[in-house]
Amino acid sequence: MKKEQEKKTVYFKDELNDDFADNNIEKKSIDTNYRYINDSWLFKFNSFWLRYLFAVPVLTIMMLFMYRPKIKNKQVLKQLKKKGYYVYANHVIPLDPIIIPVKANPGKACVIISSHDTFSIHPIVTWLVKHFYAIPIPSSKEMFDNYVNCLSFHIKKKRRILIFPEAHIWPYYNKIRKFKAGSFRYPVNDNAPIVTMTTTFKKRKGNKPPKPIIYVDGPFYPDESLSYRERVDDLANRAYEAMKYRSENEENYEYIHYEKKED
Repeated sequence: MKKEQEKKTVYFKDELNDDFADNNIEKKSIDTNYRYINDSWLFKFNSFWLRYLFAVPVLTIMMLFMYRPKIKNKQVLKQLKKKGYYVYANHVIPLDPIIIPVKANPGKACVIISSHDTFSIHPIVTWLVKHFYAIPIPSSKEMFDNYVNCLSFHIKKKRRILIFPEAHIWPYYNKIRKFKAGSFRYPVNDNAPIVTMTTTFKKRKGNKPPKPIIYVDGPFYPDESLSYRERVDDLANRAYEAMKYRSENEENYEYIHYEKKED
């Protein structure tokens, strides 16, 4: 019988801020006048053919060979077919931003909130990700209003907005890290529903990377009986509890062990 390899251990210090992307990308600053909203016919035309004629077919084939992800409880999304909504997901696979929109609903446009790394690789890559509706997190006060207006614009257009509240990628982490409530102000601003998509892992034979199983939960709506601050915190708590519940599934396999490094 083949002996199972010992699990890789990754040590962390700060659950909120440690990042294990390990992509060696030199981050570039983004112009404070960055154009967040581009709804020109040329942009929409390029976005359409890039997504439906190129990205979706290619990525669907890639997923068959690389991850073979499976989505459960997908019927939740049928309730939101004619609405714009926010998606909150744990960030545990490098291709999360691609897998989730394509696997969940390839026919609905998805705005992806992205780090500056995504826009620092190469000008051609930047052009492509823009047309896949990736938008950068604002890095200055001057950018923030345009960013918030952009999110509201896409919700009114009945698009999805994908946010990773944990902010940083921890590959194959099988728990949910505590996250800040700040990103939940956006659905409260728009009085828009949210869903959570929690990636868990199913063990494969041998030492192959585990199979991602993505659970959809919701929709959760802002509670209008609460104050603004309470609505934000309440929505964040409900999202966290839903994701934590899925992560505590006894079949959620620990492929990489994460351990806190003591000072």
